[in-house]
Amino acid sequence: MSPIRLASLVLVSLSAGLLLGCPGTETPPGGSAGTGGTGGTGGMGGLGGMGGDGGMTTSSSGTGGALPMCTDFGDVTQSDCNLLAQDCEGANETCRPNSLGTGTVCEGGGGVKGVGAKCTASFGECAAGLYCVFGYCTPVCCQSEPAFFCGSAKCSVRINYGSKRIWTCNFAPSCTLFDGKECDEDTECRLTVLEDELALCVPPSGKFAAEGEPCDAINDCGEAQRCDSVCRYSCLNMGWQDLELGKGGCPAGQTCTPDTPLYGVCRP
Repeated sequence: MSPIRLASLVLVSLSAGLLLGCPGTETPPGGSAGTGGTGGTGGMGGLGGMGGDGGMTTSSSGTGGALPMCTDFGDVTQSDCNLLAQDCEGANETCRPNSLGTGTVCEGGGGVKGVGAKCTASFGECAAGLYCVFGYCTPVCCQSEPAFFCGSAKCSVRINYGSKRIWTCNFAPSCTLFDGKECDEDTECRLTVLEDELALCVPPSGKFAAEGEPCDAINDCGEAQRCDSVCRYSCLNMGWQDLELGKGGCPAGQTCTPDTPLYGVCRP
């Protein structure tokens, strides 16, 4: 399986794990509450997407009962199986998009970990029907019906398969940009959701790009950077001239260009 990477708008990738969410106890769909966590993805193709509030859940998947009649879970053609219904007939099989997103396929190797359980980017830890996204097992979800699939977390992680995409739940913890003490040693604090000025603990994608080099996803870049077609440092609009690089300031010869009322990006 190829590593999944988040794209740019606010994109984030993952190869060792994934991203997103607000810290604290969250209520899972049809299960007991758990602690906030990150996401990772264990599907084929590249992953790109926006972060959102989330929390770790511990239920196996869904709320039980009939699936909502929603269609905003992505634009991958449902061919061999249905991504929401996860109707593969084989034991431990998960319905996934093919690498180009031109259809769906049933793949074996499902594990035993339920929704919100910690996982790595390796395939086979999460139960059938779930994906390992930002280090947590998650189902495919509809953005219009997040609670049904994600509990109190958001349906805000976009995974790209060729030119197509699907959405999954976001269980990654939030963090304080330019501080990041909330993140563990395997993740880095990055500004992930611009419109919410939300920073999240995101694992590296495994495709490292230095500052100024082309990137596809936020976690292709180093800590305190984001993917702006190339990797650029995030900065504080007020006082950036007096701040250190990676602490709100910019590299020599660059200026902090505002993106939100609080944050900007360093550009030549």
